[in-house]
Amino acid sequence: MKATTKQVLTGATWLVVLLAMIGGTMLWQQQVHKSKPVTTITVTSTERIPMVLLLDDHLTHNQIQQLTAHIQNSSATQTLVTAKITATGTVTFKGQLLNSDNRPYIQVQLPKNLDSNRQTHLLKQLLTVARQQFKFRRFNLVSYGRGGLTATNYVEHTTTSLSPQHLVLMATPFNGTSRQSNNRRQTTPVAAKSQTATLAKLIAHRHTIDSKMQVLIVAGKAIKADQPLPLQSALAVQSIFKPVVKVYQQKVLRSWRTQSGLLNNHQIGNTIQTFIN
Repeated sequence: MKATTKQVLTGATWLVVLLAMIGGTMLWQQQVHKSKPVTTITVTSTERIPMVLLLDDHLTHNQIQQLTAHIQNSSATQTLVTAKITATGTVTFKGQLLNSDNRPYIQVQLPKNLDSNRQTHLLKQLLTVARQQFKFRRFNLVSYGRGGLTATNYVEHTTTSLSPQHLVLMATPFNGTSRQSNNRRQTTPVAAKSQTATLAKLIAHRHTIDSKMQVLIVAGKAIKADQPLPLQSALAVQSIFKPVVKVYQQKVLRSWRTQSGLLNNHQIGNTIQTFIN
């Protein structure tokens, strides 16, 4: 009898201890999960700001894919669409943006063999339609090769509302490809007597550029190899933008190959994304 009573008391004691532990645990969880007032909120911008790609029309499909992949870099989940305009002004799009595409890519295709003023007009027309189609207000413009000449002429002849927020110009022959007019490895501006008509014309219209636009110049320098585009020609653009815009940067990327090695240089993506973001 005594043994039974002792067992009952022992069991009751353990039950009390168990209930106390459960109650303490529930009370602690209630305190931990108790809602607290929010003091700060971090908001990621959802505004759609596309990166418009204006590339050299002499690039092959594989070269374009190569360059685009490096430019997309860490934002490869963003959609890329193609925007094409004919010489008569008809605009067509290949692809459709998702609602989640807040930093998409729009590859522009302009008609070939047109003068710079006509191409500028068509680019302005295309961007106007694209803004309505894809619902964006601001954009960044990235160009390569001769596409950079069109891009520069465009920003000199467009309105402030249609000016890019950031302008990136890669491997663009602003002073042609002649080594007589350019020091192939010199980074200084081109002397007035050595400037081509194209460069001189762009310099003459630089006062029309939106000073708030941020500009990045990317040039390639081949090591122990010939490069068809003299470094001085690619950097001659400093005479156009540097006196006008508040933010101007230039970057020379070195490779062991010719100028085309810039197309698959992994540093391009990091350089552009760091500048724009």
